[in-house]
Amino acid sequence: MAGASPALLLLRRQCQPLLRSTFKRCSSSSTNGTSSGDNDDPPSANTNFANDKRAIRSMYHCRECGKPLKSVPTVTPTTRYFHCESCNRLYSGGPSDEEAQKWNILKANETSQKPPYPLQISEYLDRFVVGQSQAKKTLAVGVYQHYRRLNHNIENNVGSIASGASELARNGSNVPRGVLYQEDYRTVRGDIRVNAYSEPPTAPQRPTSPLFRSIPETEPPIRLEKSNILLLGPSGVGKTFVTQTLARILDVPIALCDCTSMTQAGYVGEDVESVIQKLVQNAGGNVDRAQQGIVFLDEIDKIAAAHNTQSHAYRDVSGEGVQHALLKLVEGTVVNVKSGRKTVATQQDTVQVDTSDVLFVASGAFTALDRIVGKRLDQKMLGFGAKSGNQRITADDKMESIVARKRDELLQQADQGDLISFGIVPELVGRFPVIVPFHSFDKNMLVRVLTEPANSLLAQMKLQFAIDGVDLSFSQDALEEIAEMALERKTGARALRSIVEKVLLEAKFLVPGSDIESVHVTRDCVRGLSDYVITRRVQPISATQ
Repeated sequence: MAGASPALLLLRRQCQPLLRSTFKRCSSSSTNGTSSGDNDDPPSANTNFANDKRAIRSMYHCRECGKPLKSVPTVTPTTRYFHCESCNRLYSGGPSDEEAQKWNILKANETSQKPPYPLQISEYLDRFVVGQSQAKKTLAVGVYQHYRRLNHNIENNVGSIASGASELARNGSNVPRGVLYQEDYRTVRGDIRVNAYSEPPTAPQRPTSPLFRSIPETEPPIRLEKSNILLLGPSGVGKTFVTQTLARILDVPIALCDCTSMTQAGYVGEDVESVIQKLVQNAGGNVDRAQQGIVFLDEIDKIAAAHNTQSHAYRDVSGEGVQHALLKLVEGTVVNVKSGRKTVATQQDTVQVDTSDVLFVASGAFTALDRIVGKRLDQKMLGFGAKSGNQRITADDKMESIVARKRDELLQQADQGDLISFGIVPELVGRFPVIVPFHSFDKNMLVRVLTEPANSLLAQMKLQFAIDGVDLSFSQDALEEIAEMALERKTGARALRSIVEKVLLEAKFLVPGSDIESVHVTRDCVRGLSDYVITRRVQPISATQ
């Protein structure tokens, strides 16, 4: 600690309580505007907690010299530290009962907004996402029911099993709350350590509690369980974008995580707990808000179990091992994660996060899943009068549109058994009961992606040219040509930006600082056979000419 005297104070376990009336004097002084400690009434609900917190800090005094204590910066929500610069003593304490009451009042006064209805969510998604009507409908219903379930459980005071076990463990402690403690320390002078207190430390007495609870006579309230969502579909059809848009309309923290970088604990790579750590950081350190957020597990198909080896010596640490590590996290458990901030001891603060109410949305392309589904359907259709192989994608299907249509039809019929055959363990598949298939994009759909959304690629390009005072336009033939080129690349809507950027590169080079007024792009321009149709500004003719 900077500016400390040579005597170093080391914290120990034995605690000595200070005057508890300090908190009440602070509460009365912040409410009445005086420093009198006679009024011990609890603060009203309209009291500003920030002013009370500053008053409480200023009213702490050292029990030895009587001088005010200085608050030491800390991010630990359950422990605060105070330092006496005069005698170099360090105090620690938890929140008082009055402070806890104020926090509860402020939390209760916050107006909890109800989530939008599924129809409203779907209409909002239509403004940004083209197509995928069935997927948007399923996601809207799933997200709405999830947050209605949260409100129901909070209103009926129905806690999760994981948080209930953690709360029971915390309640077993006999440490009093709301009291400042001066912890038993040793004063170091040179090589001699002297105990600051002569009395021996006394161990706290824990109250004895019965080992078993009585069977309740009344039935507890019904607790609604969550339904995690699994998104299936080819690359570039809007799986990640839909989830980001949902988080924006719900105003909840979201953590986007890539499953390809995850490994089992003890191996090089990210642990599965890093997913919750990102969620807490995106929530601004607010654990309560993070416990109601959304975790998006992208590329979950990349952690499928490897089928190419049967050796017991082989350990799939980035595949099946990650799936087993995700089991309890997805179902709901209390995990200790680092908040990313440091305490006074220059150690990272850890917080407990209950994932029982965290909505997990996983997505993946699941390449070749359509073959697994087609094989299963063909086996069921074998028999007299049935034609084998009519459900599969065969070599006779030359056109990309026919292949995409058959693939979409097969993915619509995918179930949990097909995912298990793909390589996802049955325990993890069962924790994602809602399966949402996404369909592929055809040429007309890609043209709509270019033009219809509120933040479409074409609108962005027009805005870039409008900043320089130039009007940009595309012909309908040019848009269709761009869509056809994107289909050939087989990367979905992601190919549109690269094609448009390449087409407009020369125009972006010539327009700034020129007399160009408008740029029109045609089909031949997209193919590279001709230049843009450019209109220049009319230059005024001077009178001398």
